[in-house]
Amino acid sequence: MADWANLPADLIRCIHGCLEDLMDQIIFRCVCVSWHHAVEGNPHHRMRPLPPWLILPTGVRGGTDTLLPLVDLVSYAERRRRKSIRLPWESTDGGLVLMGSAAGWVVAADKAAELHLLNPITGAHARLPPITTLPAIAAVLQTDGRVTGYLFRISPNLVHETSCESTRYMLYDKITVCSSSSDSWTTMIVFYHGRLAFASAGDERWSLLQTQNESWACDVTFHRGRFYSLHNDGSVCAWNLTDGASPQARFNVQHPRVRDISILDDYLVGSGDDLLRVSRWRDRFEGDERGTLRFRVLRLDDSGWVALQSLGERALFVGSNRGISLSTVAFPEFKADCIYLAKSGVVAISHLMHGLIVPSRASKPNLNDGFIVPDFMYSWPPPIWFTPRAC
Repeated sequence: MADWANLPADLIRCIHGCLEDLMDQIIFRCVCVSWHHAVEGNPHHRMRPLPPWLILPTGVRGGTDTLLPLVDLVSYAERRRRKSIRLPWESTDGGLVLMGSAAGWVVAADKAAELHLLNPITGAHARLPPITTLPAIAAVLQTDGRVTGYLFRISPNLVHETSCESTRYMLYDKITVCSSSSDSWTTMIVFYHGRLAFASAGDERWSLLQTQNESWACDVTFHRGRFYSLHNDGSVCAWNLTDGASPQARFNVQHPRVRDISILDDYLVGSGDDLLRVSRWRDRFEGDERGTLRFRVLRLDDSGWVALQSLGERALFVGSNRGISLSTVAFPEFKADCIYLAKSGVVAISHLMHGLIVPSRASKPNLNDGFIVPDFMYSWPPPIWFTPRAC
């Protein structure tokens, strides 16, 4: 039998150099450690980074939002389905719901509402700590040990019971990850009424983060070596969770409230050296659907939040994923000065100044061969942005 792992490094690099498809290049590196080292050890190797793709769940049980671990990877740049893959999930009963993505990981909740990190490219799988290690949450157990729901202590005298299915949607607001390899990662979550917690590889419990005021967190991201949390009063907290020190807030910045704007969603996006706040909003005087797909972008500087009139030659990708900023010079397939949204089943493009680009009616994707992914579509269960990464 041929020993494929020990092929000469020069031959491995030659084969890799003949691959034109970027997805094939990534999968090639993941075949085994020796192939990965051969490609990465080539001083002339410069792999162009991949743009965000869409993950569309395909295996849906009738009448529910429960997913089988089969998903479609859709190239939004090429407007077509690229691959149908199975997430690295060993259970045969399915039960996954996609909650977000960051750093090459897909975050999914299982049937018991427990969180997992899954890398569809490498097959890596990491379990996050039990949600019962979060404060004021206890599992409802059957006699056979199965978890059928959870108890949330809302106040000292009030406890609310929910099913596992409901817990998946009411407990987790946002999840982000920083990761250097499949066994070295840290994740931060926004959970239940805007509280913050984090865990790293090997942790058995979630660690709660305390903010300096009573505001709720609405988004988290990882940017330039730090985690950042955005709060509903416009403040931002910076956290250093990766150097072994006690996590502490580094600064808080607030911005004046804007009248006549109803904020629907808030996102943090790292863009170059800048940290951006991307707000999806509705104009009170706009009655049609286009008003729900307008965005405002602010940049954080020493004086607070500063409004941007243009993104320049950049596009932003927001939704359940960690926010992404992309150069439209490097990737001309995408529209400059635009925000790409994938949230609650809607996938759409909105120009920063002019709002929604395409007609108000969303089409439903039918990912047969040759299907062209539209600029605006509706798909349920919700798709998410995902940037493939081999680590």
